[in-house]
Amino acid sequence: MIILRNARLLPALTEGFEGNFADIILEDGIIQEIKDTKTAKITSGANVIDLTGKTLLPGLIEAHLHLDLCGMNVYEENVQQESYRVMRALRLAQDNLKMGYTTVRDLGDRNNLVIGIARAVKDGLIMGPDILASGQILSPTEAGNDYFEGMYAEADCPDAYTRAVRRQYQLGADWIKIMGTGAVMNPGGEPGKPIIYEKELCAACEAASYAGLPVAVHCHGTEGIKMCIRCGVRTVEHSTLMDEECIRMYKASDQSFPIPTMSPMVAFTEHPEGKPIHYVEKGRQSAAKLIEGLRACREAGIKMGWGSDAGVYENSHGNGLYEFRARVERVGFTPLECLLQATKNNAEILGISDTVGTIACGKKANLVAFDGNPDENIEVLSQVSLVLKAGVVVNV
Repeated sequence: MIILRNARLLPALTEGFEGNFADIILEDGIIQEIKDTKTAKITSGANVIDLTGKTLLPGLIEAHLHLDLCGMNVYEENVQQESYRVMRALRLAQDNLKMGYTTVRDLGDRNNLVIGIARAVKDGLIMGPDILASGQILSPTEAGNDYFEGMYAEADCPDAYTRAVRRQYQLGADWIKIMGTGAVMNPGGEPGKPIIYEKELCAACEAASYAGLPVAVHCHGTEGIKMCIRCGVRTVEHSTLMDEECIRMYKASDQSFPIPTMSPMVAFTEHPEGKPIHYVEKGRQSAAKLIEGLRACREAGIKMGWGSDAGVYENSHGNGLYEFRARVERVGFTPLECLLQATKNNAEILGISDTVGTIACGKKANLVAFDGNPDENIEVLSQVSLVLKAGVVVNV
């Protein structure tokens, strides 16, 4: 038994307890009780961890990253041995975990290698965050796909998408990831331009639904976003160029949600040195529109998730503060709004809110404590004091 003593809690992220300070009792990897610190009694033999002066949050959920990428030169990365990439991906997963990201969703890797890492974590072979993995990204034949060797499984008609979805299901994917529009990082890709036919996307969504898998679509462009919502895509990744109709469609939908990722565009434009010119130019063209769209989403009260696209630029894994800071400083979200996006919202959107996303009795003891008050000052997220994964103190 572990007792987290005198933890400061956030009411918005706590269920079944109305106070601000509590003792949290953990056993068998589960939150067993939440008791008022003033009346709680210390159980003999328990491992007591004093959290006085610290804020306890549910483990953070990173909804969009790439453990198989680390921001290095893509051509050099493409020739690395796959066995090396597996070990590096595990290390990067652990880098995220030690910063409080107890659940991560990986949306694209070379040759499905992250699916195996996710299974190893689930089976208890290695310590890491819980990983929801898509494996390879399904994509039409598109200019620049060969830039990321082995990352894409190409399909070019509805039947091909049905087969590709079934193949990822067979390999053990938790999500289906599809390219809906051009990409910033693919040479020749136009971020605003749809690259998949709607009948192909609908066929993929139908096959995924039949297999019980949710769908995430890479989508920067306005028409692509609308197509995603019409087809019932669960998460629209990046959702960069939104017009008023996009906002209305998101507002009216109870099944499609944006997962914006500000970090890459900010990184490409603030630190262009050494980066391919097409990263910088396309990032600069899209950044202002993304900020404008996110402000409109906030004003409309649209539920959105939180992701950083970690892996596409250097030192991004475990550095989610970069994304938090961009949302607070550039869009105007409050720190608490951002924390809700990265915990409760993400858990609900990803379909895992029965076990994580809030601090509640019966939920998994995936928890992170910070020195200070991150709901008031987002910079506090750099001051990690304690991480627990399924009730085990993380030390990686």
